[in-house]
Amino acid sequence: METIVPSDAIGWMPSVDRGGASVHNAVVSVLGSRILGGNYAPGDALPREDELCAMLGVSRTSVREAVKVLSAKGLVEARRRAGVRVLPRDNWRLLDPVVLGWHPAIQDDQELVSGLLEARRIFEPAAAELAARRATAADLAEIERAVVGMRDNIPNDLNSVCQADLAFHKGVIAASHNVVLKGLVGMLEAALRATFLVTNPLMEAQSRALSAHVAVLEAIRIRDTAGARAAMNRLLDIAADDLHAKD
Repeated sequence: METIVPSDAIGWMPSVDRGGASVHNAVVSVLGSRILGGNYAPGDALPREDELCAMLGVSRTSVREAVKVLSAKGLVEARRRAGVRVLPRDNWRLLDPVVLGWHPAIQDDQELVSGLLEARRIFEPAAAELAARRATAADLAEIERAVVGMRDNIPNDLNSVCQADLAFHKGVIAASHNVVLKGLVGMLEAALRATFLVTNPLMEAQSRALSAHVAVLEAIRIRDTAGARAAMNRLLDIAADDLHAKD
């Protein structure tokens, strides 16, 4: 059995059985977490392959496969004789849900969270405008169902509120019927989840946030394209206010 063992240099991971992808995924997760968490900074060299094998209690094959995944995600570069080095942050595929999932404390990464919110400001108002033009009855029902889910769970069930909030934003993007935006939903969902983790728990004026969601829904329902864009911008203003309140 291959196991991943505790190590002060790498961080603790539970034992995993050999075979399949469990060891491989665990090694990737440990190393990815250490990079995104800042333990290995851009320009740093990772420990040598034999050192990683000893630290993690895994085979060279598992380490090599993990490095291939990290390389594909833009986190590291492996060169013969030079070893494996962490690449500049600009190379990291930070909208990849898998990469964001490795982050050990995304709520404390202000640069990343601010960047994700800025990205949402670019695409979500445009999606709302398109939704006001193209949404079907089924689309509107999905968005309304999400709003009701938020209303029914405020303020007692934060997790359910976040799930409904996520469904709302995904519903607006789906209602845009833009093939590019719809194709990016997986990446956009990662951005939404990351910003929700920081901003939703800080929404003390939750009724204001709910009202902003309702305003987006109603603008889409009456085919008010400019109103839908403006309402989504107001909704994102609330998220930005909550983010700054954390600082």
